[in-house]
Amino acid sequence: MRISTTMMQNLAVNAMMERQAELSKTQQQLATGRRILSPSQDPSGSTQILRLEQEVALTDQYQRNSERALSRLETEEGVLAGVGNALQRVRELAVQGLNDTNSQSNRAALAAEVRQRLDEILQLANTKDGSGEYLFSGFRGSTEPFADAGGGNYVYQGDRGQRQIQISPTRQMASSDSGFEVFANVPYSGGGSQDMFKTVYDLAVSLEADAPSGDALTDIDAALDSIFTTRASVGGRINAIESQRDINEQYSVQLAGELSDVQDLDYAEAVGRLNLQLAGLQASQASFQRVQSLSLFNYM
Repeated sequence: MRISTTMMQNLAVNAMMERQAELSKTQQQLATGRRILSPSQDPSGSTQILRLEQEVALTDQYQRNSERALSRLETEEGVLAGVGNALQRVRELAVQGLNDTNSQSNRAALAAEVRQRLDEILQLANTKDGSGEYLFSGFRGSTEPFADAGGGNYVYQGDRGQRQIQISPTRQMASSDSGFEVFANVPYSGGGSQDMFKTVYDLAVSLEADAPSGDALTDIDAALDSIFTTRASVGGRINAIESQRDINEQYSVQLAGELSDVQDLDYAEAVGRLNLQLAGLQASQASFQRVQSLSLFNYM
């Protein structure tokens, strides 16, 4: 088989172009820090990268969900602590008011503070979270949960829903409590249930009338129990979310390591390969120049 000068030149050009393509690929890898530049280079690795990136994105979302739930629950815990303190003070005032040594004017003064505490409790029950939604309205976040209808009547305007938020692939956590369950569905000494606002209001009225009842202490204690029970539940959820956040964080680190193993470039190996490819290209170029100079006419 005869090898013509043109064929030799074409072979040299093809070899040079292959070296240039290899060099260009390595330069792109070094520029991006990625071992796989397109799915066709490593279909199996590309599929694994896609799966790992989806897992990372989901875990990041669970962490963001956990942050929102924690923020909301920590706000709720602070509100409930404030309500508990106010109710405790109301109980102290009720005990003072039941003392037979009190005059009518003394009880009227106690009633004035009870009404102040009532306003404080109502304001706390209508607290908003960091995103501007009411904490205790259930699913009706834009609706103020409690309204004073006058005469000791307080209307709950939310619903009884309890928001759930996903904090892991298999775990949801309640990030709120219905105001109805916390403030309104409180056992009443007269039978059934009564909201704690009415309980405090009735105490103020009885003190102003100079006729406090011992049942007030029973009803206030029931209100305090409701607050303490909810606070315990909120605290348990906060602990559970913090624990799940640690688990998610550990999983994120594991995923990042796996993704790096599949996706990231070994810079030392790539730099060494680049130097070899550069030397190969230079050799190809030198060879091409030699091939170009070969012709029988040079010897005629």
